Amino acid sequence: MAIEIICQFNQLKPAKFDCGFGPLAYEEWLRKLENLFESMQWPERLKVCLATYQFEKKAEFWWRMVKPQAEEPPATWNQLKELMDA
Repeated sequence: MAIEIICQFNQLKPAKFDCGFGPLAYEEWLRKLENLFESMQWPERLKVCLATYQFEKKAEFWWRMVKPQAEEPPATWNQLKELMDA
């Protein structure tokens, strides 16, 4: 099941995110992912996994540092966005 969803997600060619190019790049990445998530009826926890799967370079490093320090990792897409906005 998870492999099918990841394959389906990758076929949609989701944007990668590396923290570069400032807040406009971040907003564009969010908008693109939200458009994908709107069209697909995936559970919230899966959205977090799929979004963080798109992290590269600085974003991936940030996630590897923040995730273990969080009391609880984000369980919803909105929680992940709040954490990223902080």
